[in-house]
Amino acid sequence: MIKKIKAQIIFVICVLAFNTTYADNIDDIPRIVLALGRFHPLILHLPIGALLLTFFLDIMGRLRKNYPNTTIKYALGFSSFFSILACILGYFLSLEGGYSEDVMDIHFWTGIASAILITLLFLLADRKEKLIKQSFFPLFVITLVGISVAGHYGSVLTHGDHFITEHLKPLPKAKTITHIDSLKMYDDVVLKIFDSKCIECHNTSKRKGELALHSKESILKGGESGDVVIMGNAGESMLYKHILLPISDEKHMPPEGKPQLTKEEIWLIKYWINKSEDFNAKVAAMPKSDSLNNLLSKYLVFNKKKIKEAALSDIKNLKSAGFLVRKLVPNMPELWVKFNKDTISKNDIKELTHLKEQIIELDLSNSTLTDVMTSEIKKLKNLEKLDLNNTQITDKTLAYLEELKTLKTLNLVKTRVSDVGLEKLLASINLDNVYAWKTSITKIKAKELQNKFNVNLNNGTVDGFAKMTQIKAPRLLTKNTLFIDTLSIKLDSKIKNTKVFYTLDGTAPDSTSFVYKEPILINNTTSIAIKAYKEGWLPSEIKKEDFIKVTHKVVDYSIVHKPEKQYFGPKKLFDFKLGSENFKDEKWNGYLGNDLNTTLNLGEIKTVRTVTVNCLGRIRDWIMFPKSIQVYASTNKTSGFKLVGSLPIIEDEKNESTQIKKFNIQMPENTNAQYFKVIAKNPKVLPKWHEGAGNPPWIFIDEIILW
Repeated sequence: MIKKIKAQIIFVICVLAFNTTYADNIDDIPRIVLALGRFHPLILHLPIGALLLTFFLDIMGRLRKNYPNTTIKYALGFSSFFSILACILGYFLSLEGGYSEDVMDIHFWTGIASAILITLLFLLADRKEKLIKQSFFPLFVITLVGISVAGHYGSVLTHGDHFITEHLKPLPKAKTITHIDSLKMYDDVVLKIFDSKCIECHNTSKRKGELALHSKESILKGGESGDVVIMGNAGESMLYKHILLPISDEKHMPPEGKPQLTKEEIWLIKYWINKSEDFNAKVAAMPKSDSLNNLLSKYLVFNKKKIKEAALSDIKNLKSAGFLVRKLVPNMPELWVKFNKDTISKNDIKELTHLKEQIIELDLSNSTLTDVMTSEIKKLKNLEKLDLNNTQITDKTLAYLEELKTLKTLNLVKTRVSDVGLEKLLASINLDNVYAWKTSITKIKAKELQNKFNVNLNNGTVDGFAKMTQIKAPRLLTKNTLFIDTLSIKLDSKIKNTKVFYTLDGTAPDSTSFVYKEPILINNTTSIAIKAYKEGWLPSEIKKEDFIKVTHKVVDYSIVHKPEKQYFGPKKLFDFKLGSENFKDEKWNGYLGNDLNTTLNLGEIKTVRTVTVNCLGRIRDWIMFPKSIQVYASTNKTSGFKLVGSLPIIEDEKNESTQIKKFNIQMPENTNAQYFKVIAKNPKVLPKWHEGAGNPPWIFIDEIILW
């Protein structure tokens, strides 16, 4: 029997070895074969690990003169079986196509050879002939070399040509690009996007859909469906269309589970296709906008600073002038400097210029600094953080600062600067943070400048650089928000000496509300609102949660449109189990372009005051809230339904986070019925502001509760 099994295994290897042709059409291949092929990466690690362990045992047995024959035999049998299985599954995987045939052939044949060698080791392991015993160890070494070569070419197929050696080579010196107009839209921007998100599956050795994106020539060549980019027309370019497909679509790029393109990256790809005449177009020749400049600034390449150590004499002179001097990082040349006297002079400021390369952070706050003294500050060419809080400077000083191209953080609290001066400065340099409390800069102008220049402009919190921290709202330890009898609600605040106030009617809590001291016991539907206070902290945001006492059980139901098959399970709508923020947790019903339309049977006529529909929203994954929810009631299953409640819902386009909301539809008093029809209207098309505008959206619903 064992001999027959061995013969069959060897036969399978031989069949594979002489059948290396790839299917012309993936649709002709049985799906079970393709499904099995996906197990190749999982199975192939088993024989590799087992073979290395066996090799270790072989060496230790030889050194200790206690050779474990039986263990070696069984371990090689295990390795042989799974290496053959890995070959079969690898062949199935290769039928999907999208790989370089040259690299695939090398990987294929070295994999087959490795499986044969492992099987040969298994067959020879218990042989007693002297020649065979002497040949066993060299053959083992050759097998390890073979499996290493096969593994290397497997990594080339999966990750590209230089996956193993990528980090062994020094990084190539990046071309310095310090001005946006010098950027080439494809070479310096789009290719970097492709390199980070697309080239893993579309390169010289792995061409999904016969498409490679690593060069201009390969993009122009297109893929198995033809041209992928039509310059001047993103809407008709297959590459752009596939980016906009729902993430659940098989043709969406990048595929689900891979790092996705950001909204900014999608915008840049669209802009490149629409505005470029060819692949060599420079940004200088393209239409400009503030949005474009802000996005492209991330792709500039600057020379890395090489700062030499400051002379001890210069540091000593600076300290004598009244400055504190500290290293930002031990054993590094960068310095933090702070003026530590009440009165400052122009000569004191001049002393700073002797350390113009080393000073990264400078604090001149709470001093007698005026515009007459500040012209020398512009010479501090590496300055990144400047504190001018509570000084006498005006817009004249801001004009000097326009030359500080490395400046990122600026504190202007309690100074005499104006809207005009700050706007001119922001137009000249790219600041990240500006603090302008107690200046003549109005809050309206601050908000305008913040939006225009994409800067964090703090115009009304506290002195200095630090904003007062807002305390986090307490955590709800009680996870189940649906109950039948009574429920104990527990809260937890991780910060000591925090007072938690709450209300039980959903109104905003304040210092006159209930103080949380022990778990809150409820026996009716309750809308709880929580707010935390702590001295020296900003109050927390108000956290609200509805705890619903379920009073009516759905006996039976009918549904017009079934959920999509991957998110199917209408019974989940009435199981009292709420879904998580992961819409794939098998608790959500998903509808692509269709409404949820279900009729519920309560078994007998009952009074219903509210219908609650629990929904999930996740704009980036094309999951929207329903456009509206309507409730109809009747005492007859097939007729007589009257509209008893309706709730319009407006989507918040700025909120890209995952949201779970309970939408409550209030019924008129004395709504008595046995049958209730609930219709959650799908928006049908994604709105104009969405990256997938015009495509059908999803709606996700996990529970309908009547109470």
